[in-house]
Amino acid sequence: MSLSDFDLELDELFNRSVHRLQAAEVFDANAFVALRDYLSGKASDIAAEHVVSKQILGCLMKARDAIQRSAPWVPEAKANQKMADEFDLLLCQIAYGVDPATRQPGVPRIV
Repeated sequence: MSLSDFDLELDELFNRSVHRLQAAEVFDANAFVALRDYLSGKASDIAAEHVVSKQILGCLMKARDAIQRSAPWVPEAKANQKMADEFDLLLCQIAYGVDPATRQPGVPRIV
């Protein structure tokens, strides 16, 4: 599978986490963790690429936004708002070509 092909596994993880939160107002922390971990692996795979799938970028932004928008009325989303920042960090790492697997929190990088 090419890195630019539509990713069915990513689509499934997105539906179990973000879509479920938006449709039923149910925050499934395990589903969001699975989505985050999968996207982190994808970010590592594409760290050196110059072209990035819109599916990946869209999933990152929609996951972040779904958590932030739902937080006021879904208690589980409010308790897990930090995860929205993690999706945002992954988006930035992809934009800068940083492999999340090699990133050390608290250690400054010169970009």
